[in-house]
Amino acid sequence: MKLNIKKYSFENMDEFTHKLRNEDKRNHMITKNMKWVMLVFTVLYSGIGLLDSDSLMRVRIGYLFAALGFALFAIIMWKLNKEYRSVDYGVPLFEMLTQVVVRYKLFHKKVVWSIAPVLCIDIGMVLMTLEGENIFRNIILQQALIFGTFSIGLTIGTMIWRKRQKPLRDAALEMLAELQ
Repeated sequence: MKLNIKKYSFENMDEFTHKLRNEDKRNHMITKNMKWVMLVFTVLYSGIGLLDSDSLMRVRIGYLFAALGFALFAIIMWKLNKEYRSVDYGVPLFEMLTQVVVRYKLFHKKVVWSIAPVLCIDIGMVLMTLEGENIFRNIILQQALIFGTFSIGLTIGTMIWRKRQKPLRDAALEMLAELQ
């Protein structure tokens, strides 16, 4: 059976596979580097939380919560890195396309993994900044900062997905439909 791959903006299966390998390689490098960045933040926040004896206990606990959040993000990056490193392009076409569809789905179960580290960092930031008379205002400000930061990250991630990964996923979905 010959697949009509030109309608997916790829000239042939080799071009599709080449772009797929490049995207997997790019994601492998991103997760590898982010794992180390998260580990550096884990050590930094842990060090401050454990060694800063001048701060209030609440602030020190806040640093440790933030460190826990970064450690959890490092674990997530490690797992994703392992997944991208172990992609096998030698499997049958149907299986490879099915894996591409799952791997490049915009929102999937792996997104749920991010809830715990975000909550830990959020709790840590709140504990670190609770000061003064208007505690409620500080909490709202921290929530706005966390929500804003993660909203920007989510928007950028979605834009990257739409440009780089969605075409691969869409092509894989349509090729799977043709194969069935």
